[in-house]
Amino acid sequence: MPAVKTILTTVIATLSAAVPAKSDLPAGVAGQLLPGYTVISTANIAAGRPLRRFVIVALSRKDEDRLRQSPGGSPVRPLLVFEQSGARFTLSARNDHVVMAADKGGQCDPFLDNEARIAVKGRYFTVENGVACGQHWTDYITFRWDDRSGAFVFDNERREDWMLNPRNDPDAEALVRAGPPRVISERPGHVTPFASWRPRS
Repeated sequence: MPAVKTILTTVIATLSAAVPAKSDLPAGVAGQLLPGYTVISTANIAAGRPLRRFVIVALSRKDEDRLRQSPGGSPVRPLLVFEQSGARFTLSARNDHVVMAADKGGQCDPFLDNEARIAVKGRYFTVENGVACGQHWTDYITFRWDDRSGAFVFDNERREDWMLNPRNDPDAEALVRAGPPRVISERPGHVTPFASWRPRS
């Protein structure tokens, strides 16, 4: 539904490509990925002074579909940040809480059904979670490069609920906001490193 796609992507300026193959990654990154996992999304970002280059990789367990039906539920999906130095890549940070697990969206997978996007703009990257089946919601978590700490840190989380448009106008958007967006920002003077970020209720 084109109208739905338009709404869900308006807050993101630049979108990453579709889910990549492991072979699309630099060999120095692919060789460090966790065994038993597969790549579900990647992005490249350059930030800092002097400029530093990073590869962001989202992973899921290869047996995720089976584990989703188990009592323990879906496994976490690690999000890894690798820094490039010449031909070498070093794992600089990992967070298992940014990319939502497959069973966190009710009827839908909040990451893969949302086309598994990691959006990049300047020194910011945003992980998009959201569903558009049964319930409709989006949850965009943004991190930025922080020159002072020399690392990526939490910037903000934007949560939005959507509902079917009650208007009968054939040109109307299919979905409209069910209320104002909820934005969670870092409190003044406090810095949360990427690896330390956890969801807030």
